[in-house]
Amino acid sequence: MTNNVYLASKPRYEILDGLRGVASVIVVLFHLLETYSAGPAYQVINHGYLAVDFFFVLSGFVIGYAYDDR
Repeated sequence: MTNNVYLASKPRYEILDGLRGVASVIVVLFHLLETYSAGPAYQVINHGYLAVDFFFVLSGFVIGYAYDDR
């Protein structure tokens, strides 16, 4: 007989997962639209590269929160 002990998981913040998803879509759109734009003045998403920083900050928070007690 095997006793499996699982650590109780913390509640997830679905809004943070959603924001990370939106940030990743913005980065993909930025790269796709940058390829086909006539120049920097004609880009649809001008500062899409900032979504990378936003994604990494949110990911750092989520990982830090998940492994806080370990």
